[in-house]
Amino acid sequence: MKASFILKDFDPARILIIKPSAIGDIANSLPFLRGIRETYPQAKISWLVNQSYESILTNHHDINEVFSFDRNIWKKNFGKGLSSSWKLIQRIRALNPTLTIDLQCLLRTGILTRLSGAPIRIGLEDCREGSSYFYTHLVNYPSKGMHAVERYWEAAKFLGCKGEIPPASFPVDETEKADVLKLISLMPKPWIGCCPGARWLTKQWPSNYYAQVLQKAQSETSGSIILFGGNDDNKNASEIATLLAPGTPVINLAGKTSLRGLIAVISQMDFVFSNDTGPLHIAVAQKKNIIAPFLCTKVEWNGPYGQFNNTVSTSVQCKGSYLTKCPKMICLDDLVPEKMFPLVESTIQAWKASKT
Repeated sequence: MKASFILKDFDPARILIIKPSAIGDIANSLPFLRGIRETYPQAKISWLVNQSYESILTNHHDINEVFSFDRNIWKKNFGKGLSSSWKLIQRIRALNPTLTIDLQCLLRTGILTRLSGAPIRIGLEDCREGSSYFYTHLVNYPSKGMHAVERYWEAAKFLGCKGEIPPASFPVDETEKADVLKLISLMPKPWIGCCPGARWLTKQWPSNYYAQVLQKAQSETSGSIILFGGNDDNKNASEIATLLAPGTPVINLAGKTSLRGLIAVISQMDFVFSNDTGPLHIAVAQKKNIIAPFLCTKVEWNGPYGQFNNTVSTSVQCKGSYLTKCPKMICLDDLVPEKMFPLVESTIQAWKASKT
C-alpha cells in the first residue's frame, strides 16, 4: 500500500537497507542513512550492496554490517550463482531484520526484500519491474521531479526522521590517503581534480573542452591538475593530459587507484571538475568545490545536491533527455568551454577569498 504518513508501529532493532549500486546512487543515499542512525542510534543497521562497491561502505560509522554479492557470478557460472545467492539469503535471514527498505526498487531487489523475512518491507512509489508486489508499504512523494536525495529523505521521514536533510559522508581510508599524498604532495597547490568520464557517453563532456577549462583554472591558481577515475576513464584522462600546455603540472591517476583510493584522492582536492558521475557525488559528500557540465541529465533530479549553482547545463531543446546514446550530440555545440569560464572564475575567486 502507498503511505505518506509516519510509520510508527515498527521495531527499529535491526534495519536492512538494500541499495546495491551505483556509486552516485549510494552517495545520494547516505543522508538517508545518517538520518536513520541519528533517529535510531541503538539500531543494528545493515546494507546490501554489489560486491564491486562494497569497499566504499566498509567501516562506515553509520553501518554495523555490510552484505555484498557478486552480480556477475550468474554470467560466469549458473551453479555458483545459485549457490552464492542461497548463502546470501541465509546470511540475511540469520540477521532477522525487523525492517527492510529497498531504495533500488527493481525486481531482483524486491525479491531480496521479500526473502529477507522482515515483517515490514518498504519500497518507493517509483519502483519498477513489478517490485511493488514484494513490499508491505510504499512511500509516496509530495511532488514529481524531486532530487534523488529528497526522494530518499521522504523514506527517512516515513520512518520517523525529522528536521533538515543531514549531510552525507564517505569514510576515507588513512592508508589510502597516505599513498595518495606520496604521489601528489610535491605538486603545487591548489590541487585541481577532474573525473572526465561517465558510464554514458551522453554524459561525457569532450576531453578538449576539459583541457581548456582546466588550463584556465590552473593558470589562475598556479596549481596542479589531478586526473582520476576508473579504468574506463583513463582514455579521456590521457587525452586531457596531452592537450594541456607544456610544463603544466599534471598527473593521471585514472585506473590506478582502488575505489577507496579514489575516495582518498577526491578528499585531498581543492576543486573537482566532473561530469554527472559517481565521483561528482563523492566530492559533494566531502564538501569540495565542484564545477560540472550537464548534458543529458537534469541537475534538479541528479545534480550535486546543495551545489546546483556550481553546474552549467546545455540549453538545447533535448536537454535532460536521459538518452544513453545519441547520434547528434548537438549539446556539445552549445555547452562549449566559454560557457563554463564564468563559473570557473567565480569558484576560484570564492576559494581565494576563503583563504584570506
